[in-house]
Amino acid sequence: MSSELPVLDRSVLRSSLGDDLELIEEILELFATTTPEIIESLKRAADEGDLETVRKCAHSIKGSSGNIGAEAMQESMRNIEAACADQDPDAVREKVSDSLTEYSRLTLEIGS
Repeated sequence: MSSELPVLDRSVLRSSLGDDLELIEEILELFATTTPEIIESLKRAADEGDLETVRKCAHSIKGSSGNIGAEAMQESMRNIEAACADQDPDAVREKVSDSLTEYSRLTLEIGS
């Protein structure tokens, strides 16, 4: 798990958007409303052993996580991509399980 990395570093958004707190909150809300569907696809694909779909989902979440400063989630998605590249379904399922913990931490942080 990536607990030493920030769950959410809001300064990442502030560096690109300035101090427009309303826009920052809109972007965080967009992440919060669009990511659950991708997370569900990620879990389902991991359960089914569909590593290509897992990789695509992880890549998508990795990018959006990086855009909002969710460094721990971004790292978790990198770990999933690496397990997919190794063609290791057991490691993929383990990394996906780990990522769900990171995702829970992130959604709590976004909500605060």
